[in-house]
Amino acid sequence: MNRRRVLASLGTAAAVGIAGCSGDDGGDGSDSSDGSDGPERPFADAEWRDGDGLALDALAESHTQAFVDAGGFTLFSTAETSHDGDGEPTPWLPSQVYESSYDLANGRQYVRQELTEASETEVTELYVADGELLFRQRVGDETRYDRQSVDRSEAELAESMRQEALTGIRVEGETETGETRYQGLGQWNPTSDGEGEVRGEATARFAADEFDGDRNIPETVETASATAHVYESGVVPRLEQSWTGEHDGGEATVDVDIDYRDPGAEVAEPDWVADAREATGE
Repeated sequence: MNRRRVLASLGTAAAVGIAGCSGDDGGDGSDSSDGSDGPERPFADAEWRDGDGLALDALAESHTQAFVDAGGFTLFSTAETSHDGDGEPTPWLPSQVYESSYDLANGRQYVRQELTEASETEVTELYVADGELLFRQRVGDETRYDRQSVDRSEAELAESMRQEALTGIRVEGETETGETRYQGLGQWNPTSDGEGEVRGEATARFAADEFDGDRNIPETVETASATAHVYESGVVPRLEQSWTGEHDGGEATVDVDIDYRDPGAEVAEPDWVADAREATGE
């Protein structure tokens, strides 16, 4: 999740799982064990459901395919972090905002990372279009630009978008013994937690209170919680996550919220593109 260097690889987000706090299920106490829709189990017949849990393969496919069919989307995430003591632990994830937008119809991608607790402004952006990558970094009063050619097909852009869309849901990894391991929701115990709503649309909400994965921040997870919202269509509009535990000799907390939004929206050319081209010699 540390995105200080993520922009060098065209903004592919790291797998961060999901989380958040479970809330009141808003139910009326009715028993939905017969599989019928109800306040405790919305969209009971959806293919992405597995009883009170989630069928992750089906959910990952419906989620990513919806954005491919729409022609793009935006991943917007925030990380709020805290730690004991005055010195920054090692390694560390600074509090930040990360945004990555895709526009398949126009072959565009935009990525922005801002460190929100830095002593001075620290914002990094890139814009990819028409076989060109333009880069801007602002640190304090200094701004630098870069530009390079990008040879990426439509299919490669779509695949990059698919991988970004799977962040926190179903990202394939490999253990030291060569065993396939899926990071994301598969590391949690998501259980039906009633009805919810995101951006005015009804959701099924899933809550988790157990995390079965390895993290480098915090090194030892003592408590963890997660919340996922799912639209009836199988799109996950919001994931929330929280981990607390021992890290580098102290206590640390990491809260990460992820929104998947703006399906099919056009990525506009940033207003700094002309300055980038001028500064890099065009």
